[in-house]
Amino acid sequence: MQRSGTEAASGSRVPATASGTGGAASAPAFSSAYRRWLLLLILLASAFGYIDRVIIQTLGQAIKEDLRLTDFQLGILGGLSFALLYSTLGLPIARLAERANRLRIIAVSIGVFSGMALLCGTAMSFAQLFLYRIGVGIGEAGVQAPSVSLLGDHFPAHRRGMALGIMKLGSPVGSVTGAVAGGWIAHAYGWRAALIAMAAPGLVLALLYLLTLREPPRGLSDDAGAPATDEPLPPFSQVMRLMLARAEFRHLLIGLALATMGLYSAGAFVTAFFIRVHGLTLAQAGLYFGVLSGISATTGMLVGGYAIDAIARRGPQWYGLFPALGLVIAAPLYLAGYSVADARLSLALQTLAGAFLLFHNVPTLVAFQNMVGLRMRASAAFVFFFVSTLVGIGFGPTLLGWLSDSFAARAFGAGDFAQSCPGGKAVLADLAGRCRQASAIGVRHALMAAVALMLWSAIHYAMAARRMTMAADNPTGKA
Repeated sequence: MQRSGTEAASGSRVPATASGTGGAASAPAFSSAYRRWLLLLILLASAFGYIDRVIIQTLGQAIKEDLRLTDFQLGILGGLSFALLYSTLGLPIARLAERANRLRIIAVSIGVFSGMALLCGTAMSFAQLFLYRIGVGIGEAGVQAPSVSLLGDHFPAHRRGMALGIMKLGSPVGSVTGAVAGGWIAHAYGWRAALIAMAAPGLVLALLYLLTLREPPRGLSDDAGAPATDEPLPPFSQVMRLMLARAEFRHLLIGLALATMGLYSAGAFVTAFFIRVHGLTLAQAGLYFGVLSGISATTGMLVGGYAIDAIARRGPQWYGLFPALGLVIAAPLYLAGYSVADARLSLALQTLAGAFLLFHNVPTLVAFQNMVGLRMRASAAFVFFFVSTLVGIGFGPTLLGWLSDSFAARAFGAGDFAQSCPGGKAVLADLAGRCRQASAIGVRHALMAAVALMLWSAIHYAMAARRMTMAADNPTGKA
């Protein structure tokens, strides 16, 4: 057993001696097996978080029909309900993790979002489901920042990229698992059983955090002679004033907001699109969503990350040009994917489009980090995730749901669409065909309209690139 080596990790950090070796000698030793176990649990926490995010998107059509929801309400459940407190609680929880036990924060957070996700399976109305989804967002807000901090203490600087990369794999792992397994379970046993089955294992994971992991000393893996960082943190308002004073940051911020709105609005209704337009079953649509999100996210993140490291050596303007190029390529691919009659060809086109769209993600995050000083980087990262979550996840699906309802009502042409087709299903048998057709037209046209967000975003990224070039040519800011 490795218990004796880890139990001591809950103590406070031992100061280094004058020679710089005393702290290392007194620090607890974590075995390589323990660190691999830690990485696995952090990966699973990230994956379960993404499962609980995508499950509503995957099961959206079944939930809509059962609870008789509109697409606007479905968009709120897939976006705004989750993002509302997830985005705003991120900063205070990150600050709390700087001084409190991070493992307990993560364990409690996993328990909260898993419990709330489980309760979603018992919801009997839109209002209940909305409140439970807010609870899921509250729980997930306490996972990411403490996890990053833990990895920083367990792994030295030259291995943190690997550790964070494994943590980031939670996105495609969770998306694929939630979409494929959730879709299959819902097809066989109903959407409520799927929500409960996918959420319950998270409660076991929370216990594993408490029972098998120990809080490490702060800075365990940092060099003894590293520069001191105990000066007071600059106020968040100071960070924002510094960043907003730069025109390139303002354009990057707007570009990020628009790109993430396009990204998450498309993702929130992809299963509904394949079910309504191409006639797929819930299990088939879940599989399509898993393939699409898994491949596009993995490819877009990896290519975007590696490519920007190489191409940005030619000049900082590439932090804007590279995302703009990806967005311009993604837009026509999405339009083609929404227009073709073959479901498999549509899947291929949307997957390729998604990879190009995600070219904006890593370069924007890196650009934010490069614009600020050492003690401002966590705040800059918070701005990135806050905008991505509140604007992208919060308002993207909500906007698309409203557009889908509007286009469907216009296409119905036989009275009030909402009253005649509650939840997309006809009240009268002779209206069934009209309801199905209007619902399909509504979601297809809404998705096509949302492509405009990507092109609008590309304009701001290009403008940011221009300002970066000007700043590089005139670093003093003098005429």
